[in-house]
Amino acid sequence: MTHPQFREAAHTRGSRDVLPSSGKMSIGSRSIPSHYFLSPLAGYTHLAFRMAIRELGGLGLATTDLVQASMLLAGKQKSLELVETESDDQPLSVQIFSGKRDELVNAARWLEEHGYQGVDINMGCPMAKVNGSGGGARLMCDTENAQSTVAAVVEAVSIPVTVKMRLGWDADHITAPELAHAFEQVGAAAITLHGRTRQQGFHGAVDLDGIRQTVEAVDHIPVIGNGDVRSPADAQHMKAVTGCDAVAIGRGAMLDPWIFRKLAAITRGKPPTDPTPVEQIDFLVRHFTLMTRQHEEYSCILFRKFAGWYGARLGIPEDLEDRLRRFTTFAEFDSIVAQVHQRHGERETPVPTALVKVPNGPNERW
Repeated sequence: MTHPQFREAAHTRGSRDVLPSSGKMSIGSRSIPSHYFLSPLAGYTHLAFRMAIRELGGLGLATTDLVQASMLLAGKQKSLELVETESDDQPLSVQIFSGKRDELVNAARWLEEHGYQGVDINMGCPMAKVNGSGGGARLMCDTENAQSTVAAVVEAVSIPVTVKMRLGWDADHITAPELAHAFEQVGAAAITLHGRTRQQGFHGAVDLDGIRQTVEAVDHIPVIGNGDVRSPADAQHMKAVTGCDAVAIGRGAMLDPWIFRKLAAITRGKPPTDPTPVEQIDFLVRHFTLMTRQHEEYSCILFRKFAGWYGARLGIPEDLEDRLRRFTTFAEFDSIVAQVHQRHGERETPVPTALVKVPNGPNERW
């Protein structure tokens, strides 16, 4: 496993230095080159995808898939793969989850000792398997415990500690503004807020007013808005309406990997441009190639879940998209790509036929 070979200095708690003219911002001691971040998506925002996105330009901070703190501490292979990185995969934060404070503290220490530059505590995942152990969104239900937990992690490490959370458990328990203020008081460097409750899951509209109220609840630290950003216009609208310092984009980046490049152009006062057909196909190939460096032939299986997204983005005919879902060898992948070059744009649809799997909701039994 490759780790960054350098660390950043201890962060100044609660500080923020936004530089609008350059598009840069700061999270603690970290300089972030853009106000547009890659949000963690379990099973998708792995090293290969992060690197492929970074090579297109415009990306600020990226965050890993959520990692179970106890599994990381135990050295489990899957957890080590989730946090695998390389020198060009910067700036990067690792998102950890657990219902046990000592596990979060020790995982944060492990990350600092191994050269990682930022740790993100997950308080937003709505899944039962995460909430059932007291992690994820469940942590938001006890404000005092949540604050003490964040304080303990902040005190344990010198790297910036951030928190990702939701508006609250449900519509009757909106705790994000109170928690954001509390986390700032104990030294959290930034807050990322998904504008839905846990009960909503990924359904219903993102509450931009709820994000705005959370922005107003803190004094200095950045608040990063998240949820339903599918285009540069969506990202700009979220910033304008909520006043958030940055925007984290997840599924929107899978449907349009060039969204960060487009936003960078807009920041420089230039019109955004769409990728050419060759650039689109090159991205597909590059993503797969990067994946093979980490997973070798097993990449043929791992890459299949991206078929629907790339099929929509590249206008890949349904028969070739179906083959992307089932290919088993490098040679077969090359054959499919060759045919994509010949038939690119044959199908016109902006909607992926296979979306990121999310839990149904609202459902109080999660």
